Amino acid sequence: MSPPFVPILRTPLVSVCALFVLAALLFALRLDARLAPAFWWQALVAPSSSDVTQLLVHYGDFPRVAVTLLCGAALGLAGVTTQQVLRNPLAEPVTLGIFSGAWLALALATVYAPFLLAGGRDAVALAGGAAALAAVFALAARRGMSPLALILAGMIVILCGGAFCLALAISHYDLLSGLLVWGGGAFAQHDWHVALALAARFIPCALLLLLCLRPMTVFDLGDTVASSLGVSLHATRGIVLLLTLLIAAFVVSAVGVIGFVGLAAPAVARLAGARRLRERVIWSPLIGAALLWLADQLAQLCATRFGMAIPTGAITTLIGAPLLLVMLRRLRGRPDLAHASAQPGAPISPRNLCLVALASALMLAMVIVLSLTLGRGLAGWHLSDARETAALLFLRAPHVVAAAGVGVLLALSGGMTQRMTGNPMASPDLLGIPAGGALGLTGALFLTSAPGLPTFLVWCAAGSMLTLCALVLIARASSFSPDTLILAGMTLSAAFQAVSVIAISSGDPRVIILYNLLAGSTYNVGPWMAALVAGCALLALAAVPLCRRWLEILPLGDAVSMGLGVRIAGARFCLLMLSAWLSAVATLVIGPLSFIGLMAPHMARMLGIRRDMPLLFISATFGATLMIGSDWLGRWVLFPQEMPAGVMATLLGGLYLILTMFRRPAQDRPGF
Repeated sequence: MSPPFVPILRTPLVSVCALFVLAALLFALRLDARLAPAFWWQALVAPSSSDVTQLLVHYGDFPRVAVTLLCGAALGLAGVTTQQVLRNPLAEPVTLGIFSGAWLALALATVYAPFLLAGGRDAVALAGGAAALAAVFALAARRGMSPLALILAGMIVILCGGAFCLALAISHYDLLSGLLVWGGGAFAQHDWHVALALAARFIPCALLLLLCLRPMTVFDLGDTVASSLGVSLHATRGIVLLLTLLIAAFVVSAVGVIGFVGLAAPAVARLAGARRLRERVIWSPLIGAALLWLADQLAQLCATRFGMAIPTGAITTLIGAPLLLVMLRRLRGRPDLAHASAQPGAPISPRNLCLVALASALMLAMVIVLSLTLGRGLAGWHLSDARETAALLFLRAPHVVAAAGVGVLLALSGGMTQRMTGNPMASPDLLGIPAGGALGLTGALFLTSAPGLPTFLVWCAAGSMLTLCALVLIARASSFSPDTLILAGMTLSAAFQAVSVIAISSGDPRVIILYNLLAGSTYNVGPWMAALVAGCALLALAAVPLCRRWLEILPLGDAVSMGLGVRIAGARFCLLMLSAWLSAVATLVIGPLSFIGLMAPHMARMLGIRRDMPLLFISATFGATLMIGSDWLGRWVLFPQEMPAGVMATLLGGLYLILTMFRRPAQDRPGF
């Protein structure tokens, strides 16, 4: 082997060996406490029928290890192939909605059709995953199955499915508490049936993916070069994604939802030196298997030594997240989304831009009037007159003002994040600020006695600031490059969400309060809080034009920006601080609700708006309109029950994007 390849193979090998050795050591220590090492081989191949311990090890411990290794390898392989065909290092099977669809199907079956679960969860989970996959493909097919279309379609399916799941969890927590634990990954085994079935499904899919290795390699050259070489991009992408998502569906049906492995394993392989696809295909499954095995051993150690039932998926995230953060400085390259999307149409004309701005302002005014005057009571829907509206203004106005302010803040934060990173899929949650606020809310609920609203606000602010400080420290060395910011934000978000998953899986009665806090509701908003968020929104609208030059130049690339005299690191740092501040204030008021930060700029961009200032201000109008409408619908549609505004906004926004994507092909409408 020539010397240039030695470092490439040595570093991933060290990483894999370190993970495997640590996991094997933990497994050996646990097994040694139950069975003497001299009987381990006998317990594996031919356990004595008179030795209960050997039988338990043979039918419990060893099958669990096999399932863990298979699932980790499967998710690692699925992750690397998904990232390759989408040319986006932030993509993974979870990105395309397969896990969300499986969980939603199981939740619906548990609540409304429990007889479907009589034969096990496999069929229901596979059906849900297949439905989610079909929805993603149906949405993306209207836009030529481009990487951007697939990721956007997957995000829509994930967010809509997650909103439905959250609504079900809030209204039927007693029925879904067991499913919540399974959602974090359940690896307990009683025989070899699951391991053999998983191997029989995974190995053929893996072999078929290896047959697609050569055409997948051409994706590194870009769509134009790949097409000129005779590679059918749409067919290859469709076949590879179908195989990878089948693998993910098999994993979900076998052990539940295991996130982050599909993202972490390829990223660790790449950051460790495996640059070529052939190398990543080898090392990613090995890293995924080792990572998941180590996480499962730690989960069992916590259960036996400390009596804490922690989901394996949460521990996987807590292990992989620091590993990624340590290795972030070696990240190279950026997601290739701009060239993979459909060609944008002509920008909107100045006359039509004025009409769109006027229409959006009128729509916002109509929604405000509707939310202040139209309500529902025991006698049905009721339109208040001027006198009744004035009498109820003290009760309704704070909700409207807070919802509008939050919508403006999230829309501006999302639009600035997309312009700063050059990634149209970016949103405030990619920076991790909402997840940090959610971590603070979780800490306030479980670590303080009788927390009130001021306590929640203080802890939420502390979690958001902690996340921001960590993000600055991590990204400073790379001059706040978009790649490092996004991957660091996603990693921090995953780690913080793992803490919430641990809290949810604890079975504590306070979990239902946590659900309501995380769902995004204006229920506890008072006049002073509404005034605070309104003032912050006005300040944000005034501050955005001051960043106009940066927002116009940074998307052109580092070379052009430096040639025009822009200090890239300073500009990105200022935009990061402003975007994070906007997101943190919104999180303080309404919880970790960030979908509007993704959707509102997309709504404006779909209308053909290209210039940064009109895009941001019209996005802010759309965000305010959507939040006010969502808050109003959440309060009255299911009266006397209340649906959180965050859930309703996700459902409405997802429905809008679905209808927009289905309306007509991408080449017939402006922008994407």
